[in-house]
Amino acid sequence: MLDITAALKAPGTSIPFEHMEELPPVQTLGEEVTFPKPARVKGEFTLMDDALVIDAALTATAVATCARCLETVEYPVKAKIYETFLRADPRDTAEEDPWEERLVFTGHRVDISHLVMSLAVLDLPIRFLCAKDCAGITLESDDSANEEETLDAHPFGALRQLFTKFQEE
Repeated sequence: MLDITAALKAPGTSIPFEHMEELPPVQTLGEEVTFPKPARVKGEFTLMDDALVIDAALTATAVATCARCLETVEYPVKAKIYETFLRADPRDTAEEDPWEERLVFTGHRVDISHLVMSLAVLDLPIRFLCAKDCAGITLESDDSANEEETLDAHPFGALRQLFTKFQEE
């Protein structure tokens, strides 16, 4: 929870802040991504009438597995936050539209955990790689006959044999 007491006391003033947010592990495209250290949100917020404007930068470290060699990969997450939270009246009993997404706050604390998690996940790559030129898992073999058997056991081994035979003719 982000404490905005200073903004409530001085509306219209930009208040610098730094906030640490724990991020839970998340599954993306079947892969578990963890955030071993809290995400850091640093910037400023301003209260204007019934709107709280947050202008900040999000930094975190995501840990996953390389898609090619299965080694552990650390990925630096960096995202810009520029969001407006509207003050909600706790006495308001109007029915909310389930399709409308509004960022709201009441009192002197603002829950930004969902926003931080969403932005962190949106910044993640589709595939994690330990290096751009990662060769992946390599099969080590001393004799070429064993290597040939391994290639033939590959799902496209039969296709490779047909192609080789076609080239020889």
